[in-house]
Amino acid sequence: MTYSTDDRIGLIIRSANSSAKCITIIRHYNPISIAEIRHAIDTGRFVLDCSYTSDTGIRKIIQCYDELTNAGAVVEIYEDGDLTTREFLSNLMNTYQEIADETDLIIDEEAGNN
Repeated sequence: MTYSTDDRIGLIIRSANSSAKCITIIRHYNPISIAEIRHAIDTGRFVLDCSYTSDTGIRKIIQCYDELTNAGAVVEIYEDGDLTTREFLSNLMNTYQEIADETDLIIDEEAGNN
């Protein structure tokens, strides 16, 4: 688990109805020890994080966030050290998908022109 917030997107749990339920959810996305997760929760550190350029990681962050909030946890999302929203992450994922689609189109066009 990374504790530097630079160039990272991560989740911090501010409060939870059930720490055990949160730990179970987090371990589904981040196979670290229960003690590490509990320490991260207690110290206000990321329980799950990824590079802000990792579409797979961001997808996991969104899914984990949704599960944690549905379980009654108060969860904050940080991007590059700043508080952000789930909507921001969804928009970021849409942007990444648009770029991937455009790249595929350009590759297809170039391959067809050769």
